[in-house]
Amino acid sequence: MILGDEVQLYRMVTNLITNAIHYTPPGGLILAILDCTDKEAVIQVQDTGVGIAPAEQTRIFDRFYRVQSDRSRATGGAGLGLSIVSAIAHAHQGSIQVQSELGKGSTFTIRLPLK
Repeated sequence: MILGDEVQLYRMVTNLITNAIHYTPPGGLILAILDCTDKEAVIQVQDTGVGIAPAEQTRIFDRFYRVQSDRSRATGGAGLGLSIVSAIAHAHQGSIQVQSELGKGSTFTIRLPLK
């Protein structure tokens, strides 16, 4: 059990899955994984999409920041999705991390404390 705002938690996961869909080419793979430890819930969204360069990974949670603006423009991104995801995770005393490699995909991991 997680103590939190159900609507916001749904929005957080939906934003990550939507991003994975937008940035994964046809035939790619997207996985949504829910796991837990003794102390926390772990939500992972993995994709085999375009990936994010290491230099940009530190900024992707900033408001209005878009990786390769031309690519984001094509999907209608305003650069707010990941900042919203991060804000929701932190509002629930959680954290978010990204592991990504260009051309191989990304894994976003959210950790939220259990009730």
